[in-house]
Amino acid sequence: RQQHAQRLYLGHDDDILSLSIHPVKDYVATGQVGRDAAIHVWDTQTLKCLSLLKGQHQRGVCALDFSADGKCLASVGLDDNHAIVFWDWKKGEKLATTRGHKDKIFVVKCNPHHVDKLVTVGMKHIKFWQQTGGGFTSKRGTFGTTGKLETMMSVSYGRIEDLVFSGAAAGDIYIWKDTLLLKTVKAHDGPVFAMHALDKGFVTGGKDGIVALWDDMFERCLKTYAIKRAALSASSKGLLLEDNPSIRAISLGHGHILVGTKNGEILEIDKNGPMTLLVQGHMEGEVWGLAAHPLLPVCATVSDDKTLRIWELSSQHRMLAVRKLKKGGRCCAFSPDGKALAVGLNDGSFLVVNADTVEDMVSFHHRKEMISDIKFSRESGKYLAVASHDNFVDIYNVLTSKRVGICKGASSYITHIDWDSRGKLLQVNSGAKEQLFFEAPRGKRHIIRIAEIEKIEWDTWTCVLGPTCEGIWPMHSDVTVVNAASLTKDGTLLATGDDFGFVKLFSYPVKGQQAKFKKYVGHSAQVTNVRWLHNDSVLLTVGGADTALMIWTREFLGIQESKLVDSEESDTDAEEDGGYDSDVAREKAIDYTTKIYAVSIREMEGTKPHQQLKEVSVEER
Repeated sequence: RQQHAQRLYLGHDDDILSLSIHPVKDYVATGQVGRDAAIHVWDTQTLKCLSLLKGQHQRGVCALDFSADGKCLASVGLDDNHAIVFWDWKKGEKLATTRGHKDKIFVVKCNPHHVDKLVTVGMKHIKFWQQTGGGFTSKRGTFGTTGKLETMMSVSYGRIEDLVFSGAAAGDIYIWKDTLLLKTVKAHDGPVFAMHALDKGFVTGGKDGIVALWDDMFERCLKTYAIKRAALSASSKGLLLEDNPSIRAISLGHGHILVGTKNGEILEIDKNGPMTLLVQGHMEGEVWGLAAHPLLPVCATVSDDKTLRIWELSSQHRMLAVRKLKKGGRCCAFSPDGKALAVGLNDGSFLVVNADTVEDMVSFHHRKEMISDIKFSRESGKYLAVASHDNFVDIYNVLTSKRVGICKGASSYITHIDWDSRGKLLQVNSGAKEQLFFEAPRGKRHIIRIAEIEKIEWDTWTCVLGPTCEGIWPMHSDVTVVNAASLTKDGTLLATGDDFGFVKLFSYPVKGQQAKFKKYVGHSAQVTNVRWLHNDSVLLTVGGADTALMIWTREFLGIQESKLVDSEESDTDAEEDGGYDSDVAREKAIDYTTKIYAVSIREMEGTKPHQQLKEVSVEER
């Protein structure tokens, strides 16, 4: 928090849906998606797994809660009956299990006064559970004439025994004694997504973007905090996308209220009023567009969530600028001087914005299908190539803002494009596994022999086809499996991102089939794009459905030595450090699983922007 650094628990192998914090110790329980969905209980200090609970849930674990003494854990599954399981988590044994409810359950809460009681809320559902032997008996909430059956989004026990408080979809708090509804209180406009019990009273958060403090019976609202740009403190790490974002989660710690919003922001509210934005990311919708700045430790991302965002990658790790777009986008690229940023949108239009202010400079709409890749030519950035799912690549003259050429001949949608270093030749990949070449500016097609392709000096290499990257494709793979590639400036190391969530590193050129690689796991969904920073010190990756932008630091062999040693000289210590040798014997001896966890591949440390100005990085879809 003080160093603005992140530490990551790497035990999960699929999307994490639920989380509960131990009441006494620095332990966390997290539940994931999966055929046999696992729950991990782990230590936040050592990041070691203490207990792995499996064999009870299908599809996923959607809700978790520790008992008040911290010895037991309640979990709810995503199976058709939304099974509820009560665990002795240290022994890894289930104590009791039952069918929960036919429809979705959002929250399970353990009773702090009676270890054998639980409450669950969900779609048109509130049930009070009593453990009996290896099962549970349940009673539904009785609404009577006091309120109507509603979907409940949140629930909490109070300090008073026998009372339960639930937050409803229309904005009311329902107050229950045993199973009987006592009264309802209007708390928010729209659903009450989050509720948390305090030592005295409660804190709630709703779709209306308001955080409210209440007394212990919801008789008085003591204070409200509206999440607004004007309320942000100077130490915030980023910007609010909009005022009053929908509040989805609330947690408490050290005299502060932590708030999570639908817009992907996590804020910390001081009881006295100032708010600090701690971290943020993209919202719902896949992220595909990624571009590294040609000179600075800065990158841009564009997403189906209809936002374009610019991020600082040094030790600050924060969002510098954001703008809403009329449509989602899947590609972006900086101009060679870093002053302009081109963004391709999903409706076939694209725009060029000022990279500092993100305000429009020019926009075009010549295509009907999605723009899948966009790139400026080298040197002055005279030409802009725009690839679409209409099977064409349009070439624009940047200075005159006119379309000067169209590349025709691809039989399928365009996936990737790259310019050569002279800004004269364009390499194009299509969904039919075609590797085509066109001459700028008119877009005349060229047939180039394989021997000649390797001699061409490319400004960037983000394509995935051709003889020099044949080896990146796994066995029996479909053409869409590898989504992105990025080659270092020195042309030695090719990074790829694929549909299995792997980031892989290959020695370039990658000839022959199924080449050797190092792979790294971090994304929970497909990796949609990868880019080296301008000085090759950092690899940036974006995940599609997990909306995450990940920053990977490249660890060079032998930090003490000024030069890179070759594979014969490199000793085993350096090899353990995540070396890039593709030595066959060593490769076979590497245990990838332990290597992934042993090497600190995700220490979030800023990299010094290199002094020398290097050539510009370009970008992909």
